[in-house]
Amino acid sequence: MNIKHNKKESKLKVTATVLVRSAGLFAILAGLLYIVIQLIHPSDDIASVNSDLWVLVACMTIAMSLFSLFGITGIYMRQVQEAGWLGLAGYVIFSLFWITSTSFSFIEAFVLPLLTTDAPEFVAGLTGIFGVTDSEVNLGVFRALAPIAGVMYLLGGLLFGIATYRAGILPRFAAALLAFGAVVTLAAAVIPHPLDRILAVPMGLALIGLGYFLWSERVHPKP
Repeated sequence: MNIKHNKKESKLKVTATVLVRSAGLFAILAGLLYIVIQLIHPSDDIASVNSDLWVLVACMTIAMSLFSLFGITGIYMRQVQEAGWLGLAGYVIFSLFWITSTSFSFIEAFVLPLLTTDAPEFVAGLTGIFGVTDSEVNLGVFRALAPIAGVMYLLGGLLFGIATYRAGILPRFAAALLAFGAVVTLAAAVIPHPLDRILAVPMGLALIGLGYFLWSERVHPKP
């Protein structure tokens, strides 16, 4: 009976390890995509919406957001007990940001290109929403999307980074970089858009660093 129980427990440990290591790979890909996207992102205006590059970048952002969600889930799983309530709060808020990012990028990729002729003012307003561009039409709930997403990114990333640093399971330099990557977005208030895209680089590097640790870590079973 004990042998069967031990085998079952061993399989569960192996499965959990594989999931966490896979999440590390997703985090690495998310960080790489996050940095690359900033380098190739077209201008946020209606003239870019119908371009192939716009759709490509939007699809890349969808993938990056989903990869980030999977990645931080693995990071949280690896330190769930040590991270405590602070880690849980940071994980939940940060996850909500990436879910919001996925939804908005889906609209950018598959909805906005269809509206450039029938509702150009709406498209122009929505594409300029993160550049703090005044819109001539009512954008409804989308007007509040930018500040809400900004708060979730800042607060979620900061709390998650601090909790990861305090837990001491993952590299602390990467955890500190994650917290810094969230806070540094405040500099967007003085750096004009689109130059403020460079502020995403620290977060991308943090995801790469944390993801690499998860992916490369070898967990040896206890005797």
